[in-house]
Parts: sequence; structure tokens; C-alpha cells
Amino acid sequence: MYRSGTNCGVRSMASHRISTHPPLLPHPRPRPRSRCLNDQPTVKYLILILVLFAAPVAAQDLPAVLSEEDLLRLVAEHHPLAVRADLQRDRARAVLREARGGFDPKLYGDLSQKYFKGTRYYSLAEGGLKVPTWFGVELNAAYERNGGYYLNPENTVPDEGLFAAGLSVSLGQGLFFDQRRAELQRARIYQRATGAERLLQINELLYEAGSRYWEWAGAQGAVSVYTEAVELARARYAAVVSSAALGDRPAIDTLEARILVQNRLLGLESARLEAANAAAALNAFLWLDGVIPLELEASTRPPDPAAVVIAPLMPLSAGLTNPALTLTRLKLEDLEVDERLQLEQLKPRLDLKYNALISGSAVQPLENYSANDYKWGISFSQSLLLRKERGKLQLTRIKLSETQLELSDKIAQLNAKVEQAENEANVTVAQYALATRNVSDYSRLLAGERELFQAGESSLFLVNSREVAFIDASLKQLELMVKHRKAGLARNFAAGQTAPPLVGGVVPNE
Repeated sequence: MYRSGTNCGVRSMASHRISTHPPLLPHPRPRPRSRCLNDQPTVKYLILILVLFAAPVAAQDLPAVLSEEDLLRLVAEHHPLAVRADLQRDRARAVLREARGGFDPKLYGDLSQKYFKGTRYYSLAEGGLKVPTWFGVELNAAYERNGGYYLNPENTVPDEGLFAAGLSVSLGQGLFFDQRRAELQRARIYQRATGAERLLQINELLYEAGSRYWEWAGAQGAVSVYTEAVELARARYAAVVSSAALGDRPAIDTLEARILVQNRLLGLESARLEAANAAAALNAFLWLDGVIPLELEASTRPPDPAAVVIAPLMPLSAGLTNPALTLTRLKLEDLEVDERLQLEQLKPRLDLKYNALISGSAVQPLENYSANDYKWGISFSQSLLLRKERGKLQLTRIKLSETQLELSDKIAQLNAKVEQAENEANVTVAQYALATRNVSDYSRLLAGERELFQAGESSLFLVNSREVAFIDASLKQLELMVKHRKAGLARNFAAGQTAPPLVGGVVPNE
């Protein structure tokens, strides 16, 4: 289960096979994990216990016949990228929490003293609380106590100290919108964007997994077709050999029958190679809890091709809901926040501060409050040319126009992809029906030719020709089945409706 790496202590390689007889038996398949885990024996034992006991629990839900829905549900719940996509929500919550931190109340304190040759020149002490609000007004409360022989007269306060309570507000730039409010809005947009990005990742993952599934199903069907052809060719070869031994057929027919068997075996080996490669590609999507890689058991099969539904696609229930469009629209919202913030930068800066003052010795502060005891201030600033601010605003508006054009282009492209996929899916329905009739007709021709051959009224060449036509028709039928199902996946992926019906509550609505 484990081997030592050259640069690291331990490299974990674990895999299991999907089956019900026996369910998910441990089967080694190298799959590189973490580059360096830990050389401690305890870690090895814990990983070994996880690998040995996690698989039988999951095997209860895996049938011997693996359907598309079962596969996609397994991928959506256990693939590492699907598990990683869940972390997007945690990241969005962290970003939103960080943005809300801009409105957290803040305690502050400041102490400054000077002593020289035994004389206290000054002692300045101040502490207080500042409370930002969503409306751009900052509330504050402070206590100040100063003293000293050379104290600056403007810092003189009563011996018991001085209380101050008031507010500061921007009457120009920042009154209706500022950097803190912009960051909070961006965080909320990002939270919605991470939900759309997560859904987009799952959609892409399920589309790829579904495509590999139907390629595997088609390859398995081709193996069945060639296996049946080999069995028939071998039976015919045995009959020809017996007839040639009795003198009923020329000996040269045995050579032709043997060549036929060999050609069928070549086709079977090629089909097995395609099936093995398709299974290997599908195995890349099979995981348990995003940690343990799984493998298809050799006995695991897709549904019988005759049971696969080949029918016109149902109309889209909600139109285009592709997460890529949602991300572009959210990008527009983010740029609109930037535009609003930069419009504020064009306004002059006018900040007003006011604090009511109350002596620290007051027993009842509200009763001792006087409107004549206060301190206030006002500050003003304004750029004369505003070139920097106007340049930023112009760039933002250019980006807005570009993003709007990008959104229009994406909508057009996705509509085209949806229409193309629907056309392909609907056309393959009629083609599949024709291919099914061809298979039936070729089967009847082949059966009649075999009867004539057994009666001595036909040749191996004609029987071989009928079999080749029947095999080609069967393979064409499988090809059309795969093409139709992949077209349905492509339509749903372009429309953005791959994940929700399969994942259910896993997809967040943020």
C-alpha cells in the first residue's frame, strides 16, 4: 500500500475497485498523493486504517451496473475538485468578515510624558472609543488627563480630567459612499461570485466525467459486439474443419475460416484496448471523500445499450443559467461599485468634527453639561484639476463597456452552443432509429446467409461480408448512442444546468 520516496518519507498510494461482488475490494493502483507526508509510523497506520475501512462503507451505494446518474453523483460528492470547490464558500465568508471589520469599534489609548532633572515637564494621557457607522458618521468618546510644569496651555484640563463625546462626519467626499462601504459591497459581490465559480467548476467536472462515461459505455459495447463475432467465427471454423475432414468442403476453406477468426480477434483486441483506455480515463474521476482513488472493477458494466433512452431533448426549464454569465454580471456590479467610489473622489473633502466636553469631576455629567463647553474643527481640501480622479473614472467606464460587450458575446456564444447541441441531439435520434433498423435488417440477412452456408449453398466470403456489415452497423449504432448522450451533456453544460439536478443541496444559493 505504501512505498518510500526518494525525497520524502512516505508517498500514499491507495485505490479500490467499484463492484458489489465483493464490494470495493482493496486493489493497488499507483496514484501520487502528497509529496511529503510524515515519516512517523503512527501516520502510516492511520492512513492504512482509513484506506481499509472507508471503502466497504461506500460500496453499499454502488451497483454492479454503473449508470450515468450514479457516476455523476459520486463525482459531485467525492471528487477532489468538488470537495475543493466547497472551500470557496469558506473563503467568501472570510472575505466578508474581513470587510465587515472596517466597521468594528476601536479602543485606543495614548500616553506621553517627559521628565528631566527631577521635573515633570508634561504628562499627556488620553483613551477612548471610536465607532464607525454605515452612514459615514463616526461616533467617539474619550477621556483626557494632562499635567506637568511646562504643559502647553491648550492641553490644560481640570485636575480630575476631561470627558469628550461627539462625532466626525464627511460632508463632501465620503458622505454617501466611501472606501469602507465599497469594500463591504465588494465582499458581498465576491461571496455571490464564489458560489457561481463553485457551480461552474462542478459543471465542468460533471461534463467531463459524463463524456468519459459514455465513451467508456460505447467502448464496452464494442467489446461485446466483437466478442460475439469471435465466438461465431470460432464455431464456424470448427464446423468447416469438420466438413473438410469429411471431404464435404475443400481444405482451402479452413484457411479462410481461420483468417476470419484471426481478423475477429484483432478487432476484439483493438476494442479491448479502447475499453481499457476509456476505463482508465473514467477512473480519474472516481474518488472517495476526495482522498482515496477508486477503480472500476473488471465486472462493472454500463447499462445495456438497448436500455439507454435515445429521445429528443426536453426544452430548457430556465433558459441560460450558465455560471460564467453570472460571474460576468457580478464583474459588472463590482465595476459599478468602483465607478460610484470614483465619482465620490470628484467631490471636495470637507470633514467636520464636534465633541461636547464635561469635567471629570462631574457627579451627574448630563446635568452639568453646557452647550458652551465643546471643541470642534473643520478641514477642507480639493484638487484643482482632478486629472487623477477623472482618469480613474474614465478607465473604469471603459472597463464597464468592455465587460458589457463581453457579456453580450458570451450570451451569443452560449446560445449558439446550446442550439448546436440540441440540433446534434435531435438529429442523432433519427439517425439512431435508422441505425437500429439497419442492425435488425443486417441480422436477418446474416441469419439467412448462415442457413444457406450450412446447406452448402453459400460461401465463407458471403457470410464474412454479411458479418462485416452487421458488425459495422452495430458499431455505428453504439457511436450514435454515445454522440447523442454527449450532445445532451453539452447542451446542459452550455446552459448551466448540469450540476443542480444531480448535486441537489450541495450547490449553494448565495
